[in-house]
Amino acid sequence: MIFEGFSTENTKLVQTITTTEETLTKDIFETHEERLMSRGNHFKPEELIPVYFVGLIGSPTEEDEQANFHNMLYNLRENLIKCPKLLLYTEHELKSPTPDELSIFDDINTSSNETLLNGLCGLINIEGDELRTKLAKETLPVMLRNLSGEAMLEMAKPLIVWLNRCLNSEAYRKNHFEIPILMYYGNIVPATVNFLHFMSRIGIDVIYICTNLSVLTTVKRNNFEGRMQIFEQTCSVPVTPYPDKLVKTKLATVAYNASKELDQLLYNGSSIFRDFQFSDMQSLTLKTTYDEINVLWHQPSKYRTGFGASETKVTVPNIFAKICGVKDGDINDYWENIKWQLSPNSRIIIKSPSYKKYAESQLGVYKPYYNGEQIFIEQLKASPLNKYNYLSDSLQLLIFNKLQEAVDSGFLKLDPSELMPMVLYVGTNLDREVLKLLQKYDFTKDIPKLIIIDVIEDTFSKVECIQLVLYNLLGIDILIYTPTGYRNIETFVSEMAFETHTLNEFVYNAHIPRFKIPDSIPEPKGEGGFFSKLFKKGR
Repeated sequence: MIFEGFSTENTKLVQTITTTEETLTKDIFETHEERLMSRGNHFKPEELIPVYFVGLIGSPTEEDEQANFHNMLYNLRENLIKCPKLLLYTEHELKSPTPDELSIFDDINTSSNETLLNGLCGLINIEGDELRTKLAKETLPVMLRNLSGEAMLEMAKPLIVWLNRCLNSEAYRKNHFEIPILMYYGNIVPATVNFLHFMSRIGIDVIYICTNLSVLTTVKRNNFEGRMQIFEQTCSVPVTPYPDKLVKTKLATVAYNASKELDQLLYNGSSIFRDFQFSDMQSLTLKTTYDEINVLWHQPSKYRTGFGASETKVTVPNIFAKICGVKDGDINDYWENIKWQLSPNSRIIIKSPSYKKYAESQLGVYKPYYNGEQIFIEQLKASPLNKYNYLSDSLQLLIFNKLQEAVDSGFLKLDPSELMPMVLYVGTNLDREVLKLLQKYDFTKDIPKLIIIDVIEDTFSKVECIQLVLYNLLGIDILIYTPTGYRNIETFVSEMAFETHTLNEFVYNAHIPRFKIPDSIPEPKGEGGFFSKLFKKGR
């Protein structure tokens, strides 16, 4: 297999992250720390705030499904009320600012757009939260950027007043350190949609729910930079008061309940898992020493530090490392170690010169499938650009969700104008051999592996770098062997995405032997091998 293709560093403090209709009710409860951990633990809370911004519009068609949807809404709010996070909830249209609230705007200098903006930003002060105060002051001009004069002032008034209502409270001052959640239920007008976007951009989870499909036009027309992830149901139902009790749904039989209880007993919260029990995963890149790589390399994911499983999602601790140089210059031992690292679920790639295989015009076909920072995943999945229709729906969605994660990660050092279309181009043209590895990847067991050997002077292309970041996010172990120590992946991938281990000698003009993928995972190395050196007496 030839490793050949057919990156702006995202440094925004607040980034939207994607979910699914099935996992929203679990994902929204993730703590700030858990969200950072799932992004490789490369950020501190003050460096990155990953938020969900979701719209649930419409209602299911079938009566039983409507009952389940009703109960889901009831349980969602009840669980949000009980959780440690601050819930800002409303099911009534936000009231217009009162004369008293508007009095703060009386002394603003409106002689120019600049003085008006400065005056408006000066009115923002979220007591006890300097970070979100700063974010709100930075976001307001962005929200108002196409307006001037009186129009700018009129749009800003409700944004600032509603911000003060929501966040200048005792409850917020005591409990804003976790990411708060704003939940809005019911019909909506453009000004309120703008406010939801405002709150999302300053680092707050936002969930908008409406059973009436007529609001879709308003929501989509005002979906600023496509930030809101919209899930549309098939049926439109007039808005009624938010569910305040559970309703009866289909009654499960005794045998069905017994089966579920057995499932819960055997396969939940333990190290025992059904085959392909999970359809969703989050990678967690491990920081290791060079010696630890071989210790971990053939371990199933469930035995690695950092592994975790919820009801629907697995956290897979994987390896993404570059090995520069050759230990003591012993090239024969170097090749033997790589041979030992090969397994049935691995592919070895010999780096060859990269050739540009795409024209700039090819990237234009992806324009309808993204807006700003958001990929329209459902539309992309249903489009002619989706070459993965033969794969399961869950694997298709996993791949497309990882495209969004690659864009949000900050790992790719690409120009902003090319980041999104390049990720879409690469992500919809993944190598078929790697797709086969992903198709049989059981996230709790053996981890697929890519070993790249690079002995040439060419750096990695943009396409190759994007491929590697996507494969890492999809949970694959990746080792890049560079005996020369030359730069390659660093050209377009941030060094916070992978580990670098530099050995004590560089080797040039190395002859790469022929490698064969084995039929089974090799046995641990014996006397004189890696493990005996690592654990020998006196060490």
